[in-house]
Amino acid sequence: MPETGRALGALNVAWASRFVVALHAAGVRDAILCPGSRSAPLAIAFDRSPIATHVSLDERAAGFFALGLAKASRRPVALVCTSGSAAANFFPAVVEASSARVPLILATADRPPELRDTGAPQTIDQIKLYGDLVRWFVEVGAPEDSRAMQDYIASLGTRAAAEAWRAPAGPVHLNFAFREPLLPEPDAMPPVPAALPESHVAPEATRPSRRSIERLAKTARSLRRGLIVCGPDDNGLAFARAIARLSEVTGYPVLADPASQIRYGSDFLGAYDAFLRVPSLAERLGPELVIQFGAALTSKAYHTYIARHPGSAHVLVDPAAEWRSPARRAREVIAANPEETALALAETLGGTADPLPSWREELALAEHAARAILARHVEGDGITEGSLFPALLTALPEDGILFVGNSMPIRDLDAFVPVFPRRIRVLANRGANGIDGVVSSALGASAASDAPLLLVTGDLSFHHDLNALHMAREERVAATIVVVNNDGGGIFSFLPAARHDAFERYFGTPHGLTFEHVASLYGVPHARAGTWSDLTRRAGESLRSRTTEVIELRTNRAENRAWHQSVYEDVVQSL
Repeated sequence: MPETGRALGALNVAWASRFVVALHAAGVRDAILCPGSRSAPLAIAFDRSPIATHVSLDERAAGFFALGLAKASRRPVALVCTSGSAAANFFPAVVEASSARVPLILATADRPPELRDTGAPQTIDQIKLYGDLVRWFVEVGAPEDSRAMQDYIASLGTRAAAEAWRAPAGPVHLNFAFREPLLPEPDAMPPVPAALPESHVAPEATRPSRRSIERLAKTARSLRRGLIVCGPDDNGLAFARAIARLSEVTGYPVLADPASQIRYGSDFLGAYDAFLRVPSLAERLGPELVIQFGAALTSKAYHTYIARHPGSAHVLVDPAAEWRSPARRAREVIAANPEETALALAETLGGTADPLPSWREELALAEHAARAILARHVEGDGITEGSLFPALLTALPEDGILFVGNSMPIRDLDAFVPVFPRRIRVLANRGANGIDGVVSSALGASAASDAPLLLVTGDLSFHHDLNALHMAREERVAATIVVVNNDGGGIFSFLPAARHDAFERYFGTPHGLTFEHVASLYGVPHARAGTWSDLTRRAGESLRSRTTEVIELRTNRAENRAWHQSVYEDVVQSL
């Protein structure tokens, strides 16, 4: 190779390495790399760094794997691909990461400017490829060897982590242009840059303003029929305690989504999806004030209930100051840390609030009655999709993580597990709520720690993400995957489309597939569970040994709809 070529290849690697070293100093600990030529300098730079690397053969699966890993680790994760359509395959994961506030750092390789818009192969317009879905974009430019440009590329690593992490967290995109030769010969590799001092870019809790707390406290003192609503989020035990204290002071019941991280291991209300379906109850129990923490609740019954009471005041607590109110009921957003806000409000109201015992008691009675009805059906109706989570959670170890697919699984968890005696970390892709990338996300989440992970997903979602299984060969990646196979789109059976003649072809979409051959293709064990005891035994063994296994449960869509309908009718008639 000519000397100029050797120098250019070495410059590419040195340039990429400065960026990667800065990422590590800023807190990035994992990177997912997809094979490709143009991204070779970035791949070599990550390989020579302390950052753990994971290799994915499929960019779409890689994007969701990174998303799951970032979600579970609560850290930004880097994602690398070559030029052209490879970068476009990250798009679905970018959509979810943006909506769900998951920090991703996308480093896409590109042709240099002189090869763009010329018909050069594997070249598309990658400038702002992801539009407004990313929190920050930079066209990095081609490597240069001056001291100023070395500082520049290192600064991009630091800022990329900061921009991905700060509220609202989300994806950032850096587009790297590399000229050939992309790499030097092995004996001409540049030295690995020295480690940089730690960069303190992780977000810190934002305290609420005194004025906003006093304003909300004044409202709460005058409105005694209030609700505290906790939607999907990734809060810890301290937040649960803060919410419990606020509930105690105000007398406001807490409605906790299963993905709020505070429903289980507490005595907050979890059966509201059932009892709010009772028209007379939903009409009578209208709130005057709703204080919402986190995203909107999963339950459709709750949103129908809230729509009945347009006069209620809604206040959102959101560190990113976003208006996460699908019904557009919110009249104020407190831009602060949820835990800090709950504690500050409880302290301000302490001794001055005037709780209304009858309000809390009536909701508690509805909760306990609904729990009893649900338990009777779950325990006595044989194998049903609604009984799945109550059975499986008994097999989940103390430190286990539950990853829940969208469509029916998250709704069944919400509806039929209103309470559980211990805390469970529940993860789900509740940003855009799509069925794509669920298996990849769960496997990525499993790589964040040694905790056993249980994934429950539907057959269409599993089919949509079959390539995810190739990541099971990665070190530290393991998940017990329970696939509910009802031969199509089960959730559509509950929608108006089910009454139309064309339902099966366009909505039910029966596929006639079973998944043992897919599992065998990727070397993953497969089992078909025929009884609850068989299911819990297989799942428990897989979780305890922390191995990847696909456990398939066959159900019937029509029977599933009828069972759900009978449960809800029982709730309505009984309450």
